This record gives sequence, C-alpha cells and structure tokens, in this order.
Amino acid sequence: MSQKWKQIGGCAIAAFLFVAVQSEAAQEDRAAQGRKLYDNLCAACHTDKPAGMLGQSVDSLVVKMEKVKNLTQPPNEKVEEMQAVLEDISAQDMENIAVYLNGLK
Repeated sequence: MSQKWKQIGGCAIAAFLFVAVQSEAAQEDRAAQGRKLYDNLCAACHTDKPAGMLGQSVDSLVVKMEKVKNLTQPPNEKVEEMQAVLEDISAQDMENIAVYLNGLK
C-alpha cells in the first residue's frame, strides 16, 4: 500500500472517531436534557425510574407520547393531565425524554 493511501486511511479513521465521539457527546447531552425534563414534568406520576419505560427504544417512547398528546378523548383524568404536560413541549423535548428513558436500566 502506498504512503498516500496510508495517509488517506489514517485521515478517514481519525474523521470517523471524531464523529463517533461527537455523536456520543451529543447523545449524552440529549439524555441530560431529557432527564431534567422528565424530573420536572413526568416523575411525579411516573416515578424516578418507571419500570414499563426503562430501556425501550427512543422511537417507541416518542410514538407513545405522541399518541397520548393527540388523543381526542382521553380515557381518564391522568391521561388528561399527561396531555396537558405534553401539549407544551416540543417534539425535540419528547425525543430527549425518550433518549433519557432509553438509557435507564
């Protein structure tokens, strides 16, 4: 292998590692934001570590929050309360909460 290809390969590996580290840091930041939101908005009803949500996929958790948010006729008062909370948070906030819950074991 020529020296030029070794340099290109080395640069590619360095770029990949840089992106991976940045991605992990961003995920940790999102989880921290999600934890803050969860603690302030959700933990009073769902507890600090809600067993039914721990480790679920981010997509699954977001879909569940969106479903509750968009119900036209909430089945009970607790769901109405959750809708009121979800009404005021963004899709990014919901995703951050889901990232936090996904990381809990």
